[in-house]
Formats: sequence, structure tokens, C-alpha cells
Amino acid sequence: MELKPFVRALDELLALDNFSDDTANNGLQIANTGHVTHVAVGVDVSLRFLRAAAEEGADCVIVHHGLSWKNSLAYVTGLNYELVSFAIQNDIAVYAAHLPLDAHPKYGNNAQLCAALGLKKVTLGFPYHGMPIGYTGEFTTPLSMDDVLQRIQAQIAPQAKALAFGKQKIQRVGVVSGGASDMIALASEMNCDLFLTGEPSLMGYTMAENLGMNVIFGGHYATETFGARAIGKWLTQKFRIPSSFIDFGIEY
Repeated sequence: MELKPFVRALDELLALDNFSDDTANNGLQIANTGHVTHVAVGVDVSLRFLRAAAEEGADCVIVHHGLSWKNSLAYVTGLNYELVSFAIQNDIAVYAAHLPLDAHPKYGNNAQLCAALGLKKVTLGFPYHGMPIGYTGEFTTPLSMDDVLQRIQAQIAPQAKALAFGKQKIQRVGVVSGGASDMIALASEMNCDLFLTGEPSLMGYTMAENLGMNVIFGGHYATETFGARAIGKWLTQKFRIPSSFIDFGIEY
């Protein structure tokens, strides 16, 4: 498939124009010579990821955390040079979607997390830079904190850790992947019994304790594998292009 219509389809699916993401330069960050025959998807662009993609014969990678953040590529030296030159030398296009891949109502990280947990009545919420990127949802029947933690460890992240400062029974859950400890207070305001996010922080611990809020940290990486996997499956179904998820099992 030609690269341009491939990128256009991704841009439209992820509604890039709707997002004011002042941290990431979303979309095609590095082009290739113009065709896509195999896609590798993952969370982060790293040298290890690009090497693994090249070994699989990928000529395009789609990631959540790309190479271009604000003016991070103003100087293509050092590590920037290694990453960019490797992609170009191996004819690998790099496409990145940060907030759009968190927020997508079907294929996004947070919608996919809600589905993995079996949450119902799923509703957009948790605004960030003017756009909602997370969701709230409910268990059909209230569950104990231990039961929810076990479900998360089984379905999302074996290393998930809980802060049990709130209610004994969990029904309404707030979900924001990645590093969203700063949204614990918002989850409390939204009457969530539990907030699921990725990366733990001391600020998050203190906030949860002060508010009497239950929080589960699944790991930044683990909670953001879901969107990339879903996009890879969508691409294969829509364009019949082989895709593979490159997973490093990072616990952070």
C-alpha cells in the first residue's frame, strides 16, 4: 500500500486535527520511500524497538511515544541521529499518536482498558489540554478491592499495585493510562470508587491518602500497550497488511 493514503486513514481514524497536543507532534514523523507492506506497533520508539522492527521486515512503525516532542528534533545529533538515521537507512516510516491514542473511543488505550476490565456505562471524562482522554465505567456488580486488583493483574498488568485508602466495594472506576497521578483528585470529584492509571508517584500516594481514594497503578508501559495492539489489528483487518506488536514487557 502507498504510504500517503495509509497515513491519511490513520490521521482520520485518530482524529488528529481535534487535538491540541502541545507535547507531541502527532502523525507521520519520518517518511519512508513510499510504501507500507508490514507494520510493527508498540509503545515507545527506541533503538531496540527499531532494530526489532527491522528484523521483522517492517517498513512502518506505529507507536504511542514517538521521536518528535515539541522541538526535540531541532538538533539531529547524538541519540537523535542514531534513531533517525536507523529509521531512514532501513526505510522505516515512523508514525506516532500520543493523546489521540489515549482518547479514541474504540481503539484507544483507555477504552481498551475499560473493555479488558468488563466495565459498563463507559463515558468520556478526564479533560487534558481541553480534550477528554480518559473514561469512567462501572462494574455490573460491586467488587472488592482484592477482586479488582486480581482482575487487573490478570488482564492488564501482573505487577499492578494498589493503594486501598477508599471504599471496600468498588463499582465506579476512572481510567487514564500512563502517568496520570495528577488526576486522582479529579477522579474523587467524579465520585469514582477507584482510579486506574499507570505510573505511580509520591504525589499520587499522598493525594490518594489525603482524599481517602482507592488507586491502582498498572505501570505506564503496560497500560499503554492496549491502543497500539488495537490499531495493529485494525490495520490488518482494513488493509490486509501484516502487523505485529513488539512487546518488551517493561514494568515501569
